[in-house]
Amino acid sequence: MTRSPAAADVTVVIPTRGRSPFFGDALASALADEPAEVLVVDDGGGELDEDSLSGARLLRLEHVGRSAARNRGVEAARTPLVAFLDDDDLVLPGRFERQSETLAAARDAPLTFGRVQVVGRDGEPLADWNELLARRFPKSGVDAAQLLSAQTPIYTSATLVGRDAFLAVGGYDEALDAYEDLDLYLRLAQAGPLVPCPPARRRREALARIARSGAPLAARPARRRALGARAIWARQARGRARCAS
Repeated sequence: MTRSPAAADVTVVIPTRGRSPFFGDALASALADEPAEVLVVDDGGGELDEDSLSGARLLRLEHVGRSAARNRGVEAARTPLVAFLDDDDLVLPGRFERQSETLAAARDAPLTFGRVQVVGRDGEPLADWNELLARRFPKSGVDAAQLLSAQTPIYTSATLVGRDAFLAVGGYDEALDAYEDLDLYLRLAQAGPLVPCPPARRRREALARIARSGAPLAARPARRRALGARAIWARQARGRARCAS
């Protein structure tokens, strides 16, 4: 298989402690889509050997947590674009090419995100989850206000970001124990719209497969998530006001 010129600009960052039973499948799915490089960030697990990673590069850290592990991965990347993948999710074919082309067509956008297919632990699609996410998925770029009001479904394992844009906003906030993804998206949205990856004919519409158990986001968890995001946004606004005074 010949690597797509678009995918050749992508490094995939997979943070892991090496304990997920799905890590091998996650790694294989990323390698199969032929990015420039797959970078496995060992977050203090100490059990991985680069020789067993099928050509992926290993970055070994003391245990620093998922946000810091992702940040170190982006810093170590050698390409202009970085994709993220959790160690229990899967890349679906064509993801990196499609997302690279989406960002190239929207030059003011710092990040693109795609649809995900949610499956149960048995690998079967979860209809309730997928129908809910399909209703919430936007048709055009979103700003910070839309990100909060519409509960836009942006999953880490289906995002591609410009490396320079990520570093310019400071990456993931390593002090946050929750909502660190929304916090990042809100800061990136101040630089430009976050754009959805459009569907492609005769290709899979979803870009990643994510395993979940149970029912989809119910009202209370979704409300807690939205309130958490608003709290982060308010904190950022206060910080900006102090800087301006």
